[in-house]
Amino acid sequence: MGATLTASERQVKEQKDLLSLRATVEKQSSALQELRATVEELKRENRERPKVAFSASLSETKGPFNTDITLVYKHVFTNIGKAYSPVTGIFKAPVSGIYYFRFTAFGFTSKHRRVSLYKGGQLMVTVTDSSTPHDGEDSGSNGVTLQLEKGEEVYTRLKAEHQVYDDGAHHTTFTGFLISA
Repeated sequence: MGATLTASERQVKEQKDLLSLRATVEKQSSALQELRATVEELKRENRERPKVAFSASLSETKGPFNTDITLVYKHVFTNIGKAYSPVTGIFKAPVSGIYYFRFTAFGFTSKHRRVSLYKGGQLMVTVTDSSTPHDGEDSGSNGVTLQLEKGEEVYTRLKAEHQVYDDGAHHTTFTGFLISA
């Protein structure tokens, strides 16, 4: 009878272990379902998040002119969201958010270079270079992070009597992208 009781006790213990294991599996299965739901929600949010990025170059030398001009970067590398216009040279924010912009001005003549980035009509940052005949090639870059409301415009302008150079090597560029909406 002692051996039978031990076998019964073992059987009861195995049943308890099996029930405990089943409860653990059910908890993990529930946690896995919650994790899958969270992943799907994040995927949906990412699909719905606006994607805005552009990068373009002048593709030709500009200046000097008698007045300041808005630079039109006609060679577009990327224009996700179609917020940059290669016709006007203006970026128009499609959504409110935080954006990063960077621009580079290149030259190799003795002409002066001054290109400024504007938010609406307000000067934000500038690149300036005054070359001499012995100076050779020069480039300068600047960048800025801006809070923009939907519809606000960002563009660069070449100062009167200044010049920037560009060709197929794409030296003079303008880039921007949405960091956070």
